[in-house]
Amino acid sequence: MNIESIKSIVDSCISKNILEVEPEINNLLDKVIAHILQSYNNSRNVLQYTLGQLDRIHKSVVCIMMKRILNHVQDLCDKFENESCGDNNYVNVKWSENKIGKILTTAASYYQGNFRINNANMEFANSLSSDERRTLVSYIIDSIQHYGTDTHWTKDIIENHLLYLAFLYAICKKDSQMWYMFHYANNFIDRLATSNEAQATRDIAETILMIGHQENMEAEGYFCASRAYTIQNNSVAGLFYMEIALKKWQEQPSPIRYKSSFEILWQILKLARNISFASETHLKPIAKCFEALNPLPYDINSFYHTYLSLMFYSKGLKVLEDIADFLDKHREIVYKNLDHGAMPWLSLIFTVKLNFPSANLSRLNPYINAFKSVVNRKGNAMMLDLFDGENEDIHLKELMVKLESTRNVEDYSHDNHLAMIFSKSLITKSTLECNPSKYLLAMLIRADYTFVKSEIAPNNHFMQTKFRDINGAEYNLPIEDTKILETLMQLRGNDEVLWIGKGTSCLHFMAFLQNHFAFGNLSLLTKVNIEKLQSNTIRFLNYERDVKKPGEPIYTKDISELEQEAEDLKNNLSDCQIMISDNANRLLLVKDMDVAAYPHQLLIDQNKNEFIGSLLPTCNIISTEVLIKTNFEEPFHEHPSCAFWSPLNCSEFTFEIIKSKLQDIFATYNFALNKQNIPDRPIDAEINIACAHGGADISDTQWFYADDEPIVETNKIIGKGKLLILFVCHSGSFTRPDYDNAMHTLIKRYIRVGYSSVIAPMWSLNTEILPTWLSTFMREVTSGQFVIDALFQANMAVKEEYICPEVYACLHLFGNPFLQIAEKPILEIKEETL
Repeated sequence: MNIESIKSIVDSCISKNILEVEPEINNLLDKVIAHILQSYNNSRNVLQYTLGQLDRIHKSVVCIMMKRILNHVQDLCDKFENESCGDNNYVNVKWSENKIGKILTTAASYYQGNFRINNANMEFANSLSSDERRTLVSYIIDSIQHYGTDTHWTKDIIENHLLYLAFLYAICKKDSQMWYMFHYANNFIDRLATSNEAQATRDIAETILMIGHQENMEAEGYFCASRAYTIQNNSVAGLFYMEIALKKWQEQPSPIRYKSSFEILWQILKLARNISFASETHLKPIAKCFEALNPLPYDINSFYHTYLSLMFYSKGLKVLEDIADFLDKHREIVYKNLDHGAMPWLSLIFTVKLNFPSANLSRLNPYINAFKSVVNRKGNAMMLDLFDGENEDIHLKELMVKLESTRNVEDYSHDNHLAMIFSKSLITKSTLECNPSKYLLAMLIRADYTFVKSEIAPNNHFMQTKFRDINGAEYNLPIEDTKILETLMQLRGNDEVLWIGKGTSCLHFMAFLQNHFAFGNLSLLTKVNIEKLQSNTIRFLNYERDVKKPGEPIYTKDISELEQEAEDLKNNLSDCQIMISDNANRLLLVKDMDVAAYPHQLLIDQNKNEFIGSLLPTCNIISTEVLIKTNFEEPFHEHPSCAFWSPLNCSEFTFEIIKSKLQDIFATYNFALNKQNIPDRPIDAEINIACAHGGADISDTQWFYADDEPIVETNKIIGKGKLLILFVCHSGSFTRPDYDNAMHTLIKRYIRVGYSSVIAPMWSLNTEILPTWLSTFMREVTSGQFVIDALFQANMAVKEEYICPEVYACLHLFGNPFLQIAEKPILEIKEETL
């Protein structure tokens, strides 16, 4: 099974419904899983690539995989052992501080310097007697249970338990009790994740996976990986690893121990929660299978806590009554396991309260007080402050420092889950406090940091995991100092910047103009369902002046009809209002990822009741960080190089017509023109223009179209440059799916590869405007104007011919508004010499 065939199958499933793709995906999963289980090398070579491909068809694939997993579990239920069959070889062995101190000293001597956890040190295991091994393992189990009540571990606690993992591998291997090591690893993985060590969680999970292959315990290894990715909100990975584990367990003739049986059923609920699969009908067999285990009281508490947290997705506020009923019915179990159950129950109740601020908690208050009374404040400070709405800025900095270690951009959008919650709270608080520093800090996360986040390439196959304790109060970002911010942004005169951020209950704004910050709420825009508006209205915007109905002659609309259509559109979007200062000459916007899909040029100025795209030059700078980063990029040369691509050797005559209408412009500005669908080398001028068809789902597929066929490898068409202009329908569109915390847009690809600015349509582009638009734009840019001003002049030139906003407001600017012909970058780093 090679990666080319995996990609080809996924490509064929794009834009199809689940019934069409299910046979293909089932066949793919069967083949890939069989290939992966053959060897660890196979797993290493194709698994992560497969996950990346499956994520492209996320909505369909999670449903298909959940269905497969539920079927697998039903087949396994007969193999599950009940509690009475448990093996307690290492449990409840008495130990003393003196005895364990001596054993630990001996053990540590075998693990000096750098060592690999996946290499079992059998010399160490052989140096201990059977009694010493049992004592050490019992101590390690007690230790992880003791610290398990804390959601956040310090550097020392993590490193100690990482060393204990190495001890356990050797001891459990010698004693043929490897399942204990995997059980410990599952719990250790959980605490790494809740300590916000996201990259380390994945690294350790990969190590456990490697051990699983080495010890012929692949099921346990893949299960641990599923647990790691699930707790980090990566549902596709969690489901995929889980199915591999279940598949391996199915192949084994031996029964499955009680503890593993419970963990499997519990993990099913966590996976279902990750994809909001709150179907009582489909999950009832899981609960029935759980009850058949004759479960331990502690496991009852854990299982039904997760079950109730899952039911929140279907019952909403009503789940509070179910929670209270369960706590009342199982009061004895709850109070007996109060230490370990307190934080999970508090987190669940807080989640409901966060979504329903006016929720009545009177029945739960006695339990809330009991939970809080036993919680270790120091080890749970971050989560408790989240519940209480305190120290958001400090904790957000701590999370951001931890997020720096995330190597892959795709992982970042899952790792930032807690940071996203803190940032919402901080948006609201900073607005109330009129605090620009805190607002900017929160927007670093809310405006999608993955536009500028750097990939971290591993040095080799094995990397040493490093931990550190972070105190957010000791960290400051340069942009928190508003004077430094002004210098880095390099605004001109009356340029206004508007940040739109999502708080806990509404959208807030922060405006900056002439060294002054203003704050407020966007109550009307808050009520707008952006996703629904995008799918039902924006994506269908187009211009039709000539109407042809069957059996009737062509009818041409007059000016009054077109004006009325424009007014109707404005009325339809009347709640999409912002306030712009009368003194503003340009408007730069930073939009929360939850409102990114709304086209900024169709926002309405509430004072003038006009689309802002018709009032002044505008630009979606994406984020403060994107603007600052691109301010350091090279400007245009005096005579910028230009290149144009379109699929000219296809059967569609459309592109030949477009090219012929633009021929004079190409000649005037010395455009290099390609002659084929896939050029010999990607176009890489300072100003690159690509012209092709685009689908409404281009933000996810990132495909162009010609001859009704997708051009998949668009990376072979567009190379590097400074300004990219996309005459590709919908190519400026954004989507914000619920399975990760990132903006999905073609724009991100080109900002990340080094473009300072991108111009693209956010709906269907009327190609009739291209000669007027491009001639005006190129004239303005080559005369030294900023791209933001050149775009506005070009759009207004179109408006003189076409009064409809669907036409003149279609092309939007993203990235840096101040790209222009200049001798040096807007900002430079100067090295001083002594």
